[in-house]
Amino acid sequence: MVAIPRVTAPFVVSAPGKVILFGEHAVVYGKTAIAGSVDMRAYALVTPRKDNKTRLFLPDINVDERFDNAQLARLSPSSLSHPSEIETQLTGIAIAEGPGRSAILTFAYMYSSLLGAGNTGGFTICVRSLLPVGSGLGSSAAFNVVLSTALLQLTGQLKKLGGSAEDRKLINHWAYRGEQVAHGTPSGIDNAVATYGGFLAYTRGSESVSLHSTRALRVLITNTHIAKSTKVQVANVRALRERHPQVVDSILDSIHSISTAAGSLFQSQEPHCSELQDIVRLNHGLLATLGVSHPSLERIREITAARGMASKLTGSGGGGCALTLVPRDASSAAVKRVAQELEEEGFGCYQTVVGGAGVTVTRSVGNEPIDKWIGDMLTQHMSLSPSDPREDKADDYSGIVSGFTILPGSAITTLASPTK
Repeated sequence: MVAIPRVTAPFVVSAPGKVILFGEHAVVYGKTAIAGSVDMRAYALVTPRKDNKTRLFLPDINVDERFDNAQLARLSPSSLSHPSEIETQLTGIAIAEGPGRSAILTFAYMYSSLLGAGNTGGFTICVRSLLPVGSGLGSSAAFNVVLSTALLQLTGQLKKLGGSAEDRKLINHWAYRGEQVAHGTPSGIDNAVATYGGFLAYTRGSESVSLHSTRALRVLITNTHIAKSTKVQVANVRALRERHPQVVDSILDSIHSISTAAGSLFQSQEPHCSELQDIVRLNHGLLATLGVSHPSLERIREITAARGMASKLTGSGGGGCALTLVPRDASSAAVKRVAQELEEEGFGCYQTVVGGAGVTVTRSVGNEPIDKWIGDMLTQHMSLSPSDPREDKADDYSGIVSGFTILPGSAITTLASPTK
């Protein structure tokens, strides 16, 4: 393997989460689903180190591990379906169950596969995310996309300024590999959305199709804080279908028709908010008929319907999150009132946009709140007391504060353009 240049300057990679807009559960049976990128993003900050160690710092899930580069280079996982093989080779590191375990194993696999013995210098990769873990918003895929992009950037394999189809295909390939380590047999739609951005139509067994929408959608994402299990919900629908095959198949066919109609609306030049509101309501009703709604999701629908907004569950249901389509003519004050009502019920509410940019690489995020967020995190970490076990004198923060807290930032690579 060729030598990899040392990291000489910090850079930030970001990737969006995803929402399933239409087609949940029907997609399991070969029907089409429509997904879109949600502008709640994961951010990976890559900085140089003064030694030959690599540090994985994930403060949101309490992961802070340092690896000897030679140890990582020696890893040789023989099968993606057995990530425990990676774990047994990571001597001296106790990996507990949970999201931290998955992240560490994925990082180790990607490092050994992409950098291997070719890495000649140390670096720190710090990942933070605005995506709640386990909410169905693609937090795992966003992590894998920023991780694969960062490592590919270090190897010099991403060559074209502004990104290319080949770059994105390579990123998506390795992000999917990371998803395999984490989940076994993922569909691939989450990492595709996080890589390419925009809207995608997905049918199992086929390539995802990009929908060239003329505009992004304003939405509210509301987290019920009800723990969900995709496996349980899929099994429940399967059992219902076994009992009533003709009835359930007709419902799944109707959901497929909704996805097809939505795909056409996204690509039309005419305003289509009212039509989308109709099919949002129809899709949720069909999903509720399949038994995958939840009282908390129905409460969200009641609150938003009273304000003239259409909502549906997104993802597998049984809790998780709801998606609310915000009409184009809705004022900021009106949206704020709805969000406040939802939060008063104990839900977590996020105002965001669906259909924006995919993965990007920048010197600075170029967004003041996020720049400050990253900068504050770094400043806090840099000022740790000498007795704090998290302090690491090998981290090279020279130029970081000015690079990530003083605007404007300048993009050095953009792998996808926002939807206008």
